[in-house]
Amino acid sequence: MRHPAEPPSWPQIHDLEVSEDYPAAINALEARLAADPVDPEVVRRLGFNLWYAAHEDARMQKALPVQRYADRFMELYRQYANRLAEDADFCWAFGLGMELFWYDFPGATEEEGKRLLDRARALDPFWARFAQPGVEQDMSRLKNRGIFAAYYNVA
Repeated sequence: MRHPAEPPSWPQIHDLEVSEDYPAAINALEARLAADPVDPEVVRRLGFNLWYAAHEDARMQKALPVQRYADRFMELYRQYANRLAEDADFCWAFGLGMELFWYDFPGATEEEGKRLLDRARALDPFWARFAQPGVEQDMSRLKNRGIFAAYYNVA
């Protein structure tokens, strides 16, 4: 019997994400999700990467399958929204994409994005303090979390 290939490691995925190596980063996360469909970190990062790649494709000039990524973002959100409703990072990762770029995602609304961001703030003081004027935030929590880290300029 043949065993499925081992999914890429987190450090490998991190490197793909921060170097914006698309579609390799998204494919690696999809492989990781197939291997462990209940890992919330995979869901968060896959969602963040999908909206990021779909929206940033023009800047990156990679001719990515933007519509497929947008559809997958919404499919993933619908699949995990109830299961991860109490996960602040999930709410933030998906809410940010929806609030900023709702028009890129079929069925998304800016209001749903705002609701998710508000939920993240209510669930977790990290997100509640995030981007408050004059509040110094320890961003180390995002270290080694791929595009999540790179988006916020965390080394």
